[in-house]
Amino acid sequence: MSEEWSQTLFLLAAVFFLGWFALGTHWNVRQGNVALKWLQQGLPIIGERTTMRWLGSSVVELKIAKGKEPFRTVDTLVVLEPRDVPFMWAYTRMRGRRDLLIVRAQLHTAPKFEMEAFSPRAWTTHSIQRDVKKKNWSSIPMSSTLQAFHSGGSGIQAKALIDRAAGANAQLVRLSIHRTVPNLEIHYQLPNVTRETARDLFTRVRQIGESVSG
Repeated sequence: MSEEWSQTLFLLAAVFFLGWFALGTHWNVRQGNVALKWLQQGLPIIGERTTMRWLGSSVVELKIAKGKEPFRTVDTLVVLEPRDVPFMWAYTRMRGRRDLLIVRAQLHTAPKFEMEAFSPRAWTTHSIQRDVKKKNWSSIPMSSTLQAFHSGGSGIQAKALIDRAAGANAQLVRLSIHRTVPNLEIHYQLPNVTRETARDLFTRVRQIGESVSG
């Protein structure tokens, strides 16, 4: 290949990646802003003052330093696919990565039991099944694609919490309850804002916190 062709291909590749990066970043920022506007309806249910910051172009972090009962603190993350880097986007999508809404909370009183319910196909849950099997937790029969395990408490109680967390229009990816911080962690695929209201979702989050607060 001649030097001239090599330079031409290099320039085309540079234009392609720079263009993709710009478009992917714009796409994620737009998705993030839509999610932020939607979240404004629901976050007051769990806390009044929220600080927000972007972590790169793929993560928005919202922190509530003083939550409403039963929460001490709450961190909410909007984790977007890495659309600005084409090869990474393709690789992570093959591993099950999708836009996520993650809520992590510290309760005023730690739960009396622990549990994990999760989709084994999700990119944030790949190691959970191995971890709970090492702990020899009891399994919970599920009719959905979720797998669930608990330690202490009641499997019936844990199943009821899973049913409460799983809204009609928000796909539950993980429900985690632990005595250590974060005491409560919930992952959803980022909901369709025209089908699921943030008030409904965060009302469920608060109800779960109230149910497990020791």
